[in-house]
Amino acid sequence: MQSSPPNATPRLLQRPLIYVVGAAAVFYALFIARTSFSALGVRYFVLFEDAMISMRYARNFSEGNGLNWNAGEPPVEGYTNLLWTLWMASLHKAGITESKISLVVMLTGIVILFALAAVVRRLSMLLGASPTATIAAVTGTLFCYPLVFWTLRGMEVGAVSLIIHLILLMAMEIEDDFSFGKVLLMGFLGAASVLLRSDSALVVGGLGLYAAVFAPKGRKFLTLTTVGLMVGGTVIAHTLFRLGYYHEKLPNTAYLKLQNIGIKARVKRGLFVAFQVIAFHLAVPIAFLVGALRSSYPGGALAQVFKDAMANGPLRRRWLCGAFVLLQVMYAIYVGGDAWEWMLYANRYMSAAMPAFILLVATAFAHVFGLARTDKVVAARIVLPLALALIGCGAILFILNGLAFRAPEVGIARTIVVSKKTAGGGALFMLIGVVLIQFRVRLASLLARLSEGATRWKAAPIALAAIIFLPGHLEPLSYWALHNAAQFQDEARYARLGILLARTTPKDFRIAVVAAGATPYFSMRPTEDLLGKNDKVIAKEKPRGVFSPGHDKWDYQHSLGDRNPDLIVELADVTLEDDAYVKELGFKDIGNGLLFREGGKPFQGGLGLPYDTDAELAAALDFVSGKEQRRP
Repeated sequence: MQSSPPNATPRLLQRPLIYVVGAAAVFYALFIARTSFSALGVRYFVLFEDAMISMRYARNFSEGNGLNWNAGEPPVEGYTNLLWTLWMASLHKAGITESKISLVVMLTGIVILFALAAVVRRLSMLLGASPTATIAAVTGTLFCYPLVFWTLRGMEVGAVSLIIHLILLMAMEIEDDFSFGKVLLMGFLGAASVLLRSDSALVVGGLGLYAAVFAPKGRKFLTLTTVGLMVGGTVIAHTLFRLGYYHEKLPNTAYLKLQNIGIKARVKRGLFVAFQVIAFHLAVPIAFLVGALRSSYPGGALAQVFKDAMANGPLRRRWLCGAFVLLQVMYAIYVGGDAWEWMLYANRYMSAAMPAFILLVATAFAHVFGLARTDKVVAARIVLPLALALIGCGAILFILNGLAFRAPEVGIARTIVVSKKTAGGGALFMLIGVVLIQFRVRLASLLARLSEGATRWKAAPIALAAIIFLPGHLEPLSYWALHNAAQFQDEARYARLGILLARTTPKDFRIAVVAAGATPYFSMRPTEDLLGKNDKVIAKEKPRGVFSPGHDKWDYQHSLGDRNPDLIVELADVTLEDDAYVKELGFKDIGNGLLFREGGKPFQGGLGLPYDTDAELAAALDFVSGKEQRRP
């Protein structure tokens, strides 16, 4: 694929870009506003489950209790995002109220998303993208629902994506205009990246190697050693801190997700969910990318394509973007994917690379779309491979459902199951592909005419972004519109329970949870994490349930028998033997699925009463029989 020279966005297209930024700001504000709830007459905000786990560590640290899960107990590293947790700790230290601190974290996410869009704009210029492709890529990034979701729900995904794309930018700029200052900045960003997410070292290493290989002669070794020493030294320093403070070589979550879990099980699930997301959520942009590449190289051998890329800077950088995305997908497969793959869009690992993917697709197709203005043969070559790619994605989804039908998983964390959504999506993609083939001549002619008129239409880049990226977002956007952000209702309920516990139980009242986010944070009570993310013993045991990263290990004898909690909020999968053991320990249902241990520490108020609304929460707090402590 030939490339056009880098261009600054002309004034003609500045107004559409302003509209895109403004629309994104409105969307983000609405998204955040909907992730709030009322409790005791106060407007509260709550983050995603894992983000609230980091918030508990941050709160403990800000109050002088160390980076620890339970204050005063042996420390455990149940987080993998040190810098993000420290940022949360600084917000706690600033005295922001419990009800609004999650809001500030989400507002941080808005700043990150806009900064990321600015980096994408600069990257597009270094890729030789046209102004149309630049604005399409910025639009696609700002409205990429998985990236928006994970970032505005308080996860470090947006921050990781921003830093990694800045490193990508530095690698390209070092190639074009070398300076030692840029090398130092790349090393600093790499060090920050591995502190932000411990597992980002792989992609940082890959980008550092690219920068060293394509740095000017005489500067390659300097680049490699500088970046390598800064990033490697940071990893060593962090590991020494971990050994000294937590007495472990790796984060507790690494043991939880990898130890005693064979690579075969991880890769099996990782491949299933990766193909499912790619074929369902990303089918249309991948089809456009295939069409663009095939139309540019109608008969070219792979070796020639690679040779052309090595000789062409902007084209080589597009391949670098593709390699970066592939590396993230491969890592996601290696660890078995994420625990929330039922959402059917890019998980946390893949979302960090989505701007590079969006940039690659927008740049490739916008370039071919531009060529179609003067070369109708190019337009004719796009349609068939695009249609075949859609049919291929549909076939993949049918195959995955067939495999799930033959050997479905069973258990609370099951993932490999038949999905009506993906089956329906597969049928739709195949139907559209067949229609495109049937009318490919007319569609090619229409594409050529559209490309001719696009130069006179200011909104053409936005329309291009919508055509390519919107179809894959219709399902998550419709879910958000109808049901709010995924898991928000559960998180709001867990938060209300935490508020109730904080006001009705003594400070040493011990609870056991499966969802270790909002309830432990808002209650600030000693907590047993039944799934082991914050428990060294469980993390290193063998899995009990169907494999799902971080959600397939539990040990009721350890968590309930040895640790002796007063209240069980909920349990994971329970066998008849487990149920008998829980009853033997003296736990009885007091309502809402809460299990209180006979002889446990007394509490005030109505823990067993409903608390799903503000009025119900107030009534539960007011419920005190004879103003005495309650023992069900």
